[in-house]
Amino acid sequence: MTLIGKRSLSRVLEIGTIVLLFIIPMLVIALPWLITLATGRTPEDPQGYYYRYLITLTYSGVLTELILWQARGIMHNVNTGKVFSANTVRRMRIMAAECYVLALAYLATMVWMHKFFMAVLFVCFVMFGCTLLVFSELFRQANRYKEENDMTI
Repeated sequence: MTLIGKRSLSRVLEIGTIVLLFIIPMLVIALPWLITLATGRTPEDPQGYYYRYLITLTYSGVLTELILWQARGIMHNVNTGKVFSANTVRRMRIMAAECYVLALAYLATMVWMHKFFMAVLFVCFVMFGCTLLVFSELFRQANRYKEENDMTI
């Protein structure tokens, strides 16, 4: 299997993100039942973990949907030969901002949900956001070189 092209890994990833864009909203809507099914916690939970899980998983699902929307657009650009474009750079920067918002949400969640995993998610999404910003700058420079090269021909 090739990495880029019609029958490639990049095409599989584009289709996968499209599928996830349909699945995630359904999972977010089903969260009240899924939390009870997975954890045994109910809205009557005296410790309030049911609502903590509901809030955390809801904002995680919404931001994941937004991040995947940008990822789908990037994969589409890759598959149509427009990878070094202003659109790809913009999408990477938007994804970085969304990662930072998610990281801050996990940081805030650590206040009322004392779980070590929230700290791990905070660090991961900060690192991912920084990586996306670096990549967006690389793609911006590559796009500039491509445009300069196109003008000289």
